[in-house]
Parts: sequence; C-alpha cells; structure tokens
Amino acid sequence: MSKKTLGKLTLIQGAVDGRYTVSEVAIRLGLTERRVKQLKKAYKEQGESAVIHGNSGRHPVNFTDETLRQKIIKLKQSEIYKDSNFTHFQELLEEEEGIQISYSALAGILKGAGIISKRKHRCEGKRFKRRKRRSSFGEMLQGDASSYDWFGTGKRCSLHGFIDDATGKITGLYFCQNECLMGYLEVLRQTLLNFGIPGELYTDKAGIFIVNTKKEEYWSVEELLAGRPFDKTQFTRIAEEQIGIKMIYANTPQAKGRIERLWGTLQDRLPVWLKLKGIIDMDNANRNIKSFINLFNKRFAFQPHSNESSFVPFGDTSNLDKHLTVQHDRTTDNCGSFSFQNFLFQIESKKPIVKKKIKFIFSLKIGLMAIYNKEYYPVSCLGLRKDRDITYIPDVIKILIEKNYYADERSIAA
Repeated sequence: MSKKTLGKLTLIQGAVDGRYTVSEVAIRLGLTERRVKQLKKAYKEQGESAVIHGNSGRHPVNFTDETLRQKIIKLKQSEIYKDSNFTHFQELLEEEEGIQISYSALAGILKGAGIISKRKHRCEGKRFKRRKRRSSFGEMLQGDASSYDWFGTGKRCSLHGFIDDATGKITGLYFCQNECLMGYLEVLRQTLLNFGIPGELYTDKAGIFIVNTKKEEYWSVEELLAGRPFDKTQFTRIAEEQIGIKMIYANTPQAKGRIERLWGTLQDRLPVWLKLKGIIDMDNANRNIKSFINLFNKRFAFQPHSNESSFVPFGDTSNLDKHLTVQHDRTTDNCGSFSFQNFLFQIESKKPIVKKKIKFIFSLKIGLMAIYNKEYYPVSCLGLRKDRDITYIPDVIKILIEKNYYADERSIAA
C-alpha cells in the first residue's frame, strides 16, 4: 500500500470515528464533501477495500517483466547497441533479438536506468525554407562525403554517397580514406549499374567538382560580360561529357540539406550495423554496403509524385571501367615514355609511340593505361625519377602502383 493510499484510509477512518469533520477531510484530500460522505458510507459497509483502489498492488496489463527489463538495459549498454538511438534500438531489438516492445515502454525502461537517447534535437537558430522535392526518381541526385569514425576505432574515414532527391533513396555509398575522386567515381559506378543515368547531380563547390583558380573580383570586364564559367574537373568532365549528367553546384550546405541530413541518420545507424556484421575495415564494408543500402531504402524511402523514372539505362557497361578513370594528357618522349607525379611510365606497344600526345588513365579497376588514336595500351612503371622526392606522391598513385606492380615481386622475394 502506498503512502498516499494509507493517508487517505487514515483520514476516512478518522471521519467515521468522529476525529475529523467531513469538511476537514474534504480539504485534506482535495475532494468534495459529497464524495467524502460516499467514502464514509462505503467504508462502514465494505471496510478498507472500499477506499483502496482495486488495482492497488497489481502490475498494469502492459507491465514488462523485470527479467526482460534487465535484459533490455544490458543490451543497450553493450558495445554493439550502446550508440543506437531509442528508435533504432527498438527496431534492432525486434530484428536481431526477437523482442517486441512499444517505443514508450522502451523509453521508460531506458530513461529509468539513466540512459539517454543520442538522437540530436533541432537547435534554435536560423531556419531555412525547404525546397520542394523533384517529382520523379532519378531526376536529380545529391552528392557529398562525410568524414567520421565509422568503425569506432578512433580514426576517421570518408563515406561518399548519392541520394535521390524525389524518393530519399540512397543510390550508392563507398568508403575511402579521404574524400577523393576515386570515392565519387565508385558511387557513380554503383548508381549507373543499379539504376542508370540520372538527369542531374547536385553537389557543393569542392575541388573535386569545380576548379576556379581566379576569384570573381579579379575577373576582367570581358570575363564578367561573358559570365566566366567554372573550369571542369576530372569528375565533372566524366559526368557531363562522357556520361551525360548535368552538374549543379550549391552555394551553402543548407541548399543540399537532404544529403546533409542523411549523414546524421547514417552516423546513427551505420556504425551499429557494421558492428552487428563484424565489419571493421573499409574493404569489407565496401563489399557489403549494398545490403545496408537495401535495408535503409526499405525503411526510409517513399513514393515520388510521379511513378515514371527519370533514370536512363546506361546501355553497354563493358566500357564503364574505362569511363570511370582519372585521365591526364601527356606527351611521350623519344623512347615512348612519359612522366606523371614524379614517376616514369612506359607504354607497352609493339610499335613505339614516340613524340605523341596521349591520355594517361588509371583506376583501381583497370590499373594504368594509355589512350592513343582511340586505342588502349597497357602501361608499365619505370620507377621514380632520380631528381624527385616520393613524399609528394598522392596516396592513390602509391596504392595503384603497389597493387599493380609490386605485389608479385614482394611475394616472390618473401
């Protein structure tokens, strides 16, 4: 019996015994005098049970068993689930543990144990009007990358991604050590293979997407009148000239707010999913990320205004690997070799290609190749130029050379 119920019983007994007046009891209990008289009569006829509520001492019908409550608390405090917010944890309990519980009951159990949801709440500040979504799937994608400790190791890496503006569907995700061209090309590859060619791609003005080496205030009068365009980067040339995607650039992060909000959701959910799958490195994550994308789209995507897709089939994908490459113009010397990033390379051709303009292309898919007269030729590395310092070589070049040229030599030497 609670203290409140015991106090009520004592006052009603006092009114029956004449120790308190009806008016005094009514004031103490916050009841009307009529109700106190009813309780007095019931007490005389039925005893204490008339005053004590019928559910006193009973658990409500939706009461969660104490053993289950402790199990839920222990699971939430575990290494796998500790970083999930309450909503995500509720979903995981049903999917992974077979425990069905309402959100309100779960929140009550966790808050009672001193556990607070990590979901970020909207802070006060400047508000931005939301732009109306595009009407059809594939009409416009938003692209960006997020640097975060995705694997819970204390080290950040970058997750590149595209999201459809009309449906909120993720069309591709790819991990790299840093935000880079390779990461965006792999996300583009996933999008082209799984969905097709989108109409537009909306990104920020990062150096991967635009090059503007001259500030607007220093433009000439002729450039101002002509509306001097931004120079095209590797990615923009591939997207617009080879694939046929129109590039659009945002001036503020809020302008592409849908993909910015996506990163908040992924930072909540993806690390937990990676832990559940036992994935602790980028290579393994990239091999399995499609499963997460499917789960995410099933949970969060919605129907667009138009049922017609704006994606255009890519067609023959046999040359896709050669489209999605880094490309640089070079001129060969008298020996048919050329330099790039302080390395010397040789074109493998029966007839030497000397004093010719060629395109040097490379990617993790095709390795290193050269294009001359629309023909593709393999390229071998002659080594580092003697007058150069290897510390200035970009990591991506080191990785390409390591995977394509030095792996076998080291295994043989071992």
